[in-house]
Amino acid sequence: MRGDKYLARPEDGQAILDILESSASKGGIELLYTRRPDAYASYMKEFGEARVFVSRRGDRLAGTCAELVRDVYINGQPAKAAYLCGLKKQVAPGEHAGFGPDLFFALQRDDIDFYYCSVVKENGAARHMLEGNHRLLRVSPLADFRTYMLSPKVRIKAPVYDYIFRQATPDDHEALLAFYRAQGQNKDLFPVISAFEDFQGLSIRNFYLLLRGKEILAAGALWRQSDYKQYVVKAYRGVMKGARALNPLLSLLGYIKLPPRDVPLDFPMLSFFLCRDDDEAAQRVFLKEMVREVRKTDEMFVIGLPREHAVSLVLDKVPNLHFDTTLYEISFPWSQRPNNKVRAHHIFPECGLL
Repeated sequence: MRGDKYLARPEDGQAILDILESSASKGGIELLYTRRPDAYASYMKEFGEARVFVSRRGDRLAGTCAELVRDVYINGQPAKAAYLCGLKKQVAPGEHAGFGPDLFFALQRDDIDFYYCSVVKENGAARHMLEGNHRLLRVSPLADFRTYMLSPKVRIKAPVYDYIFRQATPDDHEALLAFYRAQGQNKDLFPVISAFEDFQGLSIRNFYLLLRGKEILAAGALWRQSDYKQYVVKAYRGVMKGARALNPLLSLLGYIKLPPRDVPLDFPMLSFFLCRDDDEAAQRVFLKEMVREVRKTDEMFVIGLPREHAVSLVLDKVPNLHFDTTLYEISFPWSQRPNNKVRAHHIFPECGLL
């Protein structure tokens, strides 16, 4: 099969990790997204099917990328989408990453309905790599996405309510799966959930419910993934350079304490956050209760949302650190099979899977 020569092997894990860690995102906080201790093994733990590609120059690797194929909803129906990520090279200036046309033929498959990726807005190098060959690959903006790093001290305004908020139990399993089927199909690129254990490190007990009687109004999970993929602050730049000295003040103001450099962050991510019919009052109530829950164990948590999401507008008004990414649709000009059409205002990928 064309492109098989680029498939990585398990023993490439350390070399792939070296490439992933060769540079961090730019900006006031240089943030490294990595996959320690073994990058190949990390990809294999992802939800769905993972294929990792590398380019070789003699006995060293020059470039890498991964294709994560997952079942998601598009236009209310289950579909198969490929998320392209980890596209990075470690070569001398001006030197080619070593991937040839066969890689693009390997990425495209007849059983995949949609291709997409995400790029941190400051990452011009990745943007250049993606946009460099219109003959084999085309990218077009799909949605803006913001990832928030929040202190559980933030105050979320919510209406007075008499809902029940509690941790899920095994008895909630079928009702919760039914809730995600019903609400998830309204969100393009949201994962099709058949079993919670399909996601590394996740079980029914990671989920929390907002109930009206026995009806689930909202649900979400606190998901830790730091044992196989991490965020690491590499440097503080500009106005952020001396900010760590202000940690006591930042904490009083409701921000997270700025972490030390070169130490992987350990935090829960608020994942799989859906609310019945996108009810904004219930969204606020659930978020307020989740903040209280995180406060019991952690000093920070993370949530990622499309910029136009109602909760994103709420979080913009509370103390937060964040970074922005753009989701791109990817297409192959030479392919006879076009992507499925997603609904621009219904895009809602799970941040923990980006």
